[in-house]
Amino acid sequence: MDALLTLSSKGQLVIPSRLRQLLGLRAGDRLALSLEPDGLHLVPQTQDKTASAQALIGCTGYQGETVPLERMDPALYATKG
Repeated sequence: MDALLTLSSKGQLVIPSRLRQLLGLRAGDRLALSLEPDGLHLVPQTQDKTASAQALIGCTGYQGETVPLERMDPALYATKG
C-alpha cells in the first residue's frame, strides 16, 4: 500500500489511519527513519510489543486445528533406540 504524505510546517508527517491500523501503530510509537539509496525508509520500533512469546499467540490469524509440537516436528520427540 502506498500513501502520499505531506510535511507540515512543524516538520510532522501524518501516517494515514489505514496504514497505522495495518502496522498496529498507536500514538507515541517510535519509528526509525533512515536515508537509503532509493529514498527514506520508516521502520516501526516494536521491541516492547512482542515482549513475550505469549503476545504472539494468534498474530497469524490461523483458524485451523491446534497442532501439538510432537506433530509439527517429530524429530524433536524421537527416542534413540
